[in-house]
Amino acid sequence: MTGAGSATVAFAKADGFLSVPTGSNYYRPGRNITVDEVTLDNALQRLREEGTAEAVDSLATNLEGAFSSSWVVSRDVHADVRDVVFNDGGSGFSAGRAALSRWFLGLDYLNSGGSATAERVLKGVIPLSYSLSYEQGGVIRASLTAGYADEELNTSVTPGSITGPTDGGDLPFHAAEFSVDADIQTRLQSATLSFDNIARFHRGDDRVAVDATVAAPEATLDLTAIYSEADQTELAYGSTGSTSTQTSLDNVTGQLSLDIDGTNVATYSLPKLKSGSYGWDNLASTEDTTESITYQVNGGVSIS
Repeated sequence: MTGAGSATVAFAKADGFLSVPTGSNYYRPGRNITVDEVTLDNALQRLREEGTAEAVDSLATNLEGAFSSSWVVSRDVHADVRDVVFNDGGSGFSAGRAALSRWFLGLDYLNSGGSATAERVLKGVIPLSYSLSYEQGGVIRASLTAGYADEELNTSVTPGSITGPTDGGDLPFHAAEFSVDADIQTRLQSATLSFDNIARFHRGDDRVAVDATVAAPEATLDLTAIYSEADQTELAYGSTGSTSTQTSLDNVTGQLSLDIDGTNVATYSLPKLKSGSYGWDNLASTEDTTESITYQVNGGVSIS
């Protein structure tokens, strides 16, 4: 107990902010899942009285939770994960209410009476940041950092049947293909497509938030590759073919395609990339010289 196989992590898509999701569709986001944080914050404020050196009490103000997790991307449930990150039907962002979900975190544990189960149900979960990461020789991992409005404690696990990854559906590193300016990055060592500042809560005269809206999502593409041509250097200078820095930078297109066994899992189209920073690493060493590039992504990412 509280060891291998003792936990349950699942989510349900929510159609109302704090309402119980309709239906009974529960999803496991992926295999090799880690839950890095699940923290409830009561935002206490200390109260003091004159003539006393220490505070005399604390008062609870806004209630808010923080949740972060990562997992290996699976073709079986990647579209369902996108539904709780991207509010435009999983295909991108649009103005309006944030994508909503409810997460069920169960734990079997030992106590003096033998064993028991505790389940924390996270309500009104909204995405704050999300990323897809590639590592040469590894797997494709998704990471989600979320906020949640409220939670409750159960003594049994809610999901009875969970839809999750099946054998052959997990994405290895070679399932990803990144391209910049129509040039496929063939000596890629690491890459991350990240989305930040996705959503925020609406608050009123209650400790618990009342709703959530899309904030101002920002996408970034970070690449590290063995240096093999000057194209990324040129784009950092301003445009294809540049040999000196220019007064402005051209936009170029980019794409992340996830494919396994000839089947497309998802294609992330990046309409406008501009090189924010560019560097060389391991120059004049026994290691391969690599280039590290950070692209700002604008124009509205679309996913199909």
